[in-house]
Amino acid sequence: MTFFALLLLAQITKPPEFEERSKFETSKSASTVDGSSHVSAERVAVNQELLAILRGLPEYEEGIRLIENQMPGAAETHFRAKRQRLGVAVTLFLAGKTEASSELLCQLVSNRPAGLLAVMGETVGAAPAWSGRMLIAIRNLARPATSAGEYYVARALLKQDPPVPGEARRHLARSAALDPRATAALLETARQAADRAEAIVALEEALRRDERLSVAHYRMAQLYRAAGDLERSRQHLERFEALRGK
Repeated sequence: MTFFALLLLAQITKPPEFEERSKFETSKSASTVDGSSHVSAERVAVNQELLAILRGLPEYEEGIRLIENQMPGAAETHFRAKRQRLGVAVTLFLAGKTEASSELLCQLVSNRPAGLLAVMGETVGAAPAWSGRMLIAIRNLARPATSAGEYYVARALLKQDPPVPGEARRHLARSAALDPRATAALLETARQAADRAEAIVALEEALRRDERLSVAHYRMAQLYRAAGDLERSRQHLERFEALRGK
């Protein structure tokens, strides 16, 4: 899929985890406990998150503007001229040059620029040949332990070939424990849950922390529907629709 098509898909309004898988190529099944598929939209969500990371950094506005105006070549040239190598890596990733992006990110570890851990954590696994080296880098960047760092280590473990779900789940649990406001680790725990009950527990905790978390309501609706509890499924789906309409 082209850079421009990916940017177009980033405008979706449906929760990205539940977009049709056919929009992106994938060689692996990604059905969750609730039967939904999130691989296709995962790339869209990653693209959105990468731009959000850059927006949080100083002096990246012009490069972001070029990306949003569908000028990836100009954006890469701008970032290189400004020596904003993290911006270069993100632009390469958005353009589908995942190996070049991963290589550059690994080169940046010694300098530890702001935003590097988040960008590596979001893009790990896109270039399989670099997944192992990126995991090592993410482990180093994630010290000392923080909620975000533990979450990104878990993501990296899940992106290995083969994945390492047991260790990933331990990092997800630590991530959730380190920040009582964080919900990302709980959402990932629900995706990795061995059974429906475990997924519901994780989503209930996520909603306790943030009742407005629309994607958690959507997943709860799917889980309860699969369990035959149509009334609870309806309640969560209605809440999801209400939140998405605001």
